[in-house]
Amino acid sequence: MDKYERILFIDKMISSGRRPSQSEIIEALRKECGSIDRTTVWRDLKDLEEKFHAPLDYVEETGANGKVHKAYFYTEPTFRVPAMFSGEDKIKSAQLMIRLLDSVKGTPIYDEAREVFSELGTEAPSVDSRGSMKFSLDSAERIIFIGSPCVEIPAGTWRTVEESVQKNRILKFEYRSKIRTVAPYQLIFSKGNWNLWCYDYEKKTRRLFTLSEMTGVRFKSGRDKEFVLPEDFDFRLVTPGYFGTFFSDEECEVRVRMRSYAAKYARCRTWGENQSVRELPDGCIELSFVTTQFPRSSPNIVGPGGPILTWILGWGEDAVPLAPPELVGLWRKRVDAMNRASAEISHFTNAD
Repeated sequence: MDKYERILFIDKMISSGRRPSQSEIIEALRKECGSIDRTTVWRDLKDLEEKFHAPLDYVEETGANGKVHKAYFYTEPTFRVPAMFSGEDKIKSAQLMIRLLDSVKGTPIYDEAREVFSELGTEAPSVDSRGSMKFSLDSAERIIFIGSPCVEIPAGTWRTVEESVQKNRILKFEYRSKIRTVAPYQLIFSKGNWNLWCYDYEKKTRRLFTLSEMTGVRFKSGRDKEFVLPEDFDFRLVTPGYFGTFFSDEECEVRVRMRSYAAKYARCRTWGENQSVRELPDGCIELSFVTTQFPRSSPNIVGPGGPILTWILGWGEDAVPLAPPELVGLWRKRVDAMNRASAEISHFTNAD
């Protein structure tokens, strides 16, 4: 038991209203952590008052043995040492969570969560071998999180959607000039955007809507204002989401030939189910996985080829799709289009 844990233990004894003596505190601590001396407990009581600003006081009472002792109590009965000071590691973790929260700025949940973690991450002094209490958490600055900034969501939109998810309330809103009525299942944050996973009553299917594009968000009025959440509501049952929130209703196997840094990077990530990496004689690899994130039957449903084609194209000549044939065909078209664009740029450059 370290010093902070002892202080929390002592705080619990005193706040119980039992008015323990120093001897009773020592006896209780010995049962918890073994050997401990009177001087250590005296220092803990002193630090409880001076470092943690506990309203500590005592009265002299006569014990059963006829001896007078100090009985400790709080002059403010509701005072407690926050459990956030239970250890340096927990404080560091809370400070790191604040940095992670920066990736979801723009929603009311960010402000509330940041306030909580700021309190949990309040710096507290540590204890060295001599009992001195001091430390700095500057090391927390050495771990940071970088990602796409979150698109700002209006507070009213967020509150209404959040409540509808919590209470199974049917929602209505305008989305790209159309009125939508949905049963909201989950809020999903992916690549800088908050999305609503829900059942669309008009389309009679499950869909994703981007919160930043939803306007006039409101609860459905009249009858049938609530819905029963199905057991299979979880978006992760549709797809693990390795390529964001896009999904289709069919599985397919994707095979990609990769080389250079693309191959090195692909080895250390998971891209889909049943993933395998085959080493090729020329030093390249063949990456294969099963996914529901390529719209095989409707390849143009979310941009040509969806996120998997965009991912492959991002590696340039270091990634070439081998299957399925629909993906290969779309990749060829994009490469041809880029070659034409390159020729046009060369023409203008030479003209200059």
